[in-house]
Amino acid sequence: MNDIDEKTLEALNNEDKKVMDSFGEEPGLFDLIAESFRGKMKAVVIPCFVFMLAFAVLLVYSAIHFFSVEDIGTRLHWLAIGFTALIVFGLLRLWYWMELNRLSVIREVKRLELQISLLSKKL
Repeated sequence: MNDIDEKTLEALNNEDKKVMDSFGEEPGLFDLIAESFRGKMKAVVIPCFVFMLAFAVLLVYSAIHFFSVEDIGTRLHWLAIGFTALIVFGLLRLWYWMELNRLSVIREVKRLELQISLLSKKL
């Protein structure tokens, strides 16, 4: 076994063995969402989630006002606010889904690292 393989195995045994034990089955959507709030990026994910909720509320609020006013100028104002809220909400949601995808990829890479180190130990 190479020196790098031993270091990888030691690193996995010390740091990631408990984490890898929790990777038994593939997590569902709600598990990934909960994991995103516990990870290293939680300082970014929490404000992003709050902004997503705020822009979703703004979108609904502007849609209600869009259909309730009669003046065309005011209607265009609420339409512009609604489209802006929709675009920002979509971009934040897209970023959040990419973050969930990143967490899934990291989980798989760690699983592969553990399997490679265990196989190299047997050889």
